[in-house]
Amino acid sequence: MAYIQKNNPFKLVRRGRKKHARSIRKGVGHVNKEGKTETHKMAYGSGEVDGKTVYRAYPTITFDDKGKKKDQSYSEAKKAGELYEFKREKRAEKFAAYGYKKGKARREAKREYKKNK
Repeated sequence: MAYIQKNNPFKLVRRGRKKHARSIRKGVGHVNKEGKTETHKMAYGSGEVDGKTVYRAYPTITFDDKGKKKDQSYSEAKKAGELYEFKREKRAEKFAAYGYKKGKARREAKREYKKNK
């Protein structure tokens, strides 16, 4: 189970991020033109909280009740409790690129990430 602080108004996920990210999109997905199934399509960004820079990753797509893909903004991800907070930019970047994936999908995403670096 993901660790969410009790005094945290935005439900930021700070521990158990991989497990949480894998569990939020069970049984849904969108097959893209390349034949791969998209479930998250993560992005990351930075902000300042109490004078400290924090980095957050979040999914940019979600699915409606019928299973249709729709775009998800940062504020929608915040409301859904799908923000993953990091202290370092590199960790947020890697998590958004491939950090939450498993197996073959992870290896392919990691290879793509390093190629585009």
